[in-house]
Amino acid sequence: MKISEIASLLGGVSNCKNDLDIIGISSISSQKPNTAVFVDERHKNFDFKQDIVYISEMDLQAPNVIKVKNLKYAMAVLLDKLYSEEIPKGISDKAFIEDGVNIGKDVYIGAFAYIGKNVNLGDNVLVYPFTYIGDNTIVGDNTVIYSGVHIYKNTVIGKNVIIHSGAVIGADGFGYAIGPEGIKKLKHIGNVIIEDDVEIGANTTIDRALFDNTIIGKSTKIDNLVMIGHNCKVGQNCFLVSQVGLSGSVNIGDNSILAGQVGVADHVNIGSNVKVAAKSGVAYDLPSNNTYGANLPSIEWAKWRRVYVSLLKLPDVLKKLNKS
Repeated sequence: MKISEIASLLGGVSNCKNDLDIIGISSISSQKPNTAVFVDERHKNFDFKQDIVYISEMDLQAPNVIKVKNLKYAMAVLLDKLYSEEIPKGISDKAFIEDGVNIGKDVYIGAFAYIGKNVNLGDNVLVYPFTYIGDNTIVGDNTVIYSGVHIYKNTVIGKNVIIHSGAVIGADGFGYAIGPEGIKKLKHIGNVIIEDDVEIGANTTIDRALFDNTIIGKSTKIDNLVMIGHNCKVGQNCFLVSQVGLSGSVNIGDNSILAGQVGVADHVNIGSNVKVAAKSGVAYDLPSNNTYGANLPSIEWAKWRRVYVSLLKLPDVLKKLNKS
């Protein structure tokens, strides 16, 4: 692909001595000939090479430069263009498909996948090997379900959804009643609804609702190893980063971000446009349009022990101050 074509694709301004053929992308620490390299403000000072095109938001003194407005978005566009993946086709004779399944056009179903009764697979759906899709599940057009995903019955999945390996969608929520005869499991009869353009990371779990729906809103992106409890409702365009845990019946508004290892107590309401810092515990409702956090970054261990001893003395210190 010529540099001029890349500039046009990215909507960038080209300042190049040569209209080179670009065959791939390489990192700034491992530059390869005839590749594109993305440069941000962390990498201002290094030797620019003649046979590479540099893509940046900055003005660079390099032989071949494409200046763009949004570097990360330009990276996403060029990666899609230069590294398109071959789409598998056909239905394996080793797949097991139950009665009443409706299969759209150009659907792929890999070996040892199980498709339950009355499942509806839209057009261009890809179901990779060893996937389980339970009865009465609906999967929208252009959705990709990677190998080893388990989708329980009655789940509704929208269009253009990506579900990575090991994810479990629609398992029972964690609910029990304690009585004189012991612990009785609460049977969950609700389901999970995944709206359009959602991406779900590897080994993430989303539990079915007790009575109604667990809902993941349109265009929300969920990282690996996230736990979403029963009856949760996550809004549109949210980001849930790795190891986030939502207890049951949590509500999250649109455009909110929960950083890694954030834990949210049950029945908490988090507003729209909220950011929660990593490792924070959320026990109460968080209003919209704000940033929250109560994490504790690591410090040198001996220093932390002194801080901790001081914290233990704090109530007595406050008592003395109040008396004085």
